[in-house]
Amino acid sequence: MRSDTIRLLNLLQLLSEIAIAVGYLLGLIPFMYAWSWSWVVPLVFVNLVFAILTGNGTTLKTVINIALAFLSFIPVLGFIFRIGGIVVSGLNMRDLSKRRNNY
Repeated sequence: MRSDTIRLLNLLQLLSEIAIAVGYLLGLIPFMYAWSWSWVVPLVFVNLVFAILTGNGTTLKTVINIALAFLSFIPVLGFIFRIGGIVVSGLNMRDLSKRRNNY
């Protein structure tokens, strides 16, 4: 794959990680995850496709984020998984912003 294509896919993945983190943050407000899941769940799968296509080293954390997105539906305990999702998204954003400068 060409380096400019990889750079674009990494940028798109970074932007969707930001949207996922915002969804998790909004989900910390009671009953807001019922609204924000409508973009969090699809975006974690889109990020998995980006991670596989680019081979940028975020695949495992993205799979963990998929699990956290679904575990966030658990009443009361979901808050813990949303916080975990924020952390994993933050780690992915850090890794993607480092890699973005390398291409």
